[in-house]
Order: sequence, then C-alpha cells, then structure tokens
Amino acid sequence: MKRFHFAAICALLMAFTALAQGNRIIIEDFEIAPDSTLTIPVMLANTDSTRGLQFNLTLPEGLQVKSMTTSSYSKSLGMTISRNFQNGYYVVMLYQSARVCYPPDSACIANIRLKADPDFTGGEMTVWKVIGSTIDNVAFPIDGDTALVTVPTSSLLNIPYDQPPVREQYFNLMGNPIQSPDTVPVAIEVITRPDGSCTSRKVAVR
Repeated sequence: MKRFHFAAICALLMAFTALAQGNRIIIEDFEIAPDSTLTIPVMLANTDSTRGLQFNLTLPEGLQVKSMTTSSYSKSLGMTISRNFQNGYYVVMLYQSARVCYPPDSACIANIRLKADPDFTGGEMTVWKVIGSTIDNVAFPIDGDTALVTVPTSSLLNIPYDQPPVREQYFNLMGNPIQSPDTVPVAIEVITRPDGSCTSRKVAVR
C-alpha cells in the first residue's frame, strides 16, 4: 500500500508539473485606431516539440484580417501558413511536409495584419481550439489565449488620430527604451500627439 501510495503521489506531481509547463499560443493585448491597419505577432510558447499546429481565431466586430504570414522563425523551419474563414471565425494552420518540428521555445511564429473599420470601438480577439502535432502526427492540445483590443483615447474623444505626432519612442518588452524597432523581435511604439494624448502599439519585425 505504501509503495502504491508513493507511486500515485509521483504520478500526480508529474501531471501537475506538465500542466504548469504546458504549451500555449499567445497574442498580447494591443491597441488599434479606427480606420487603420496594424500587424501583430502570434507567439508559440511550447515545452513539447510540435510538427505543426492549427487554431481557430475569432475577431471582435469591426476588425478584419488583411493577411497572415509566417515569421522568419517559421520560415527557417519550412513552415507554411493557411487560413479559411467559416462560421464567423478563421481556421489557421501552420504546417510543412518534412519531418521537422517547432522545438521547445518561445518565439513569434506568425504575423497577422489587421484592418479596423472606421467605427471600430474595441473588443476581444480569441485564439481557441489549438491542436499541435508530434513528429508522428499524433495530435495534442495546446492552450489558446484572449487578447483585449482597445482603441486610442483620442479616437473615443473624436480627436483626429492622423494629426502629426509630437514625439515617437520605441521600447522593448521589458519597458527599456531602444533606438529602433529593428533591434528586437517585438517592440512597443509610443506616440505622443499635440493634444497630449499617447497611443501605443506593438511592432513585430517580419
């Protein structure tokens, strides 16, 4: 009984450890002005190698996908991206025919270019039903994500968004200032406008 009890505890600990590590698709919260376009990164944080993956993507009303492209990281692995719109959401696939996997890592795997309608007011962008694949094409679940999509305060106050900026700054994801967004995979652009309002967005290097 003691031996069985110890084995059961070990099995539970292993299960909790695997759950804590996990695999996840990540899209960070972002801001987009009405009647504008923005490219956002899709991140894969995985502890298990995956030969490819598929996920569903639901957008808030007034936001549309203009294009989806693989990142330089995915291209280096020979990955191809495809999307299909059905029943109000996109089905996205990243895959390739060779026996090559995304290794355990945290990296940008794709970039999505979005277009906001003139009357867009924000909402939630959801990644759900994510499925990965082992090297032998055995499917396994991956956690999805929900990103909060907001619009600049100036847009809500009917202040013209296209007025010339007073100051434009770039920061890395740690909040440290950088000279150019080209020096990091993902940067934060902060724009200060004549009325004193600030807007920010993520800039992904493709």
